[in-house]
Amino acid sequence: MSKIAKIPLILLGIALGFFVVTFTVYIFNLDMKATSLIAPLLEKWYDHLEHKQYL
Repeated sequence: MSKIAKIPLILLGIALGFFVVTFTVYIFNLDMKATSLIAPLLEKWYDHLEHKQYL
């Protein structure tokens, strides 16, 4: 096969791999699980910030 003929196959493989990864994240709700692990660290950091309160 020539290099030009391999390009669509490579692009198709990349697109298929991207789809599999994003589909797995969606099915197992991994984005929200990761967020729940990071949330306490972000809350601790945010609580230490100085806030300006205007009424």
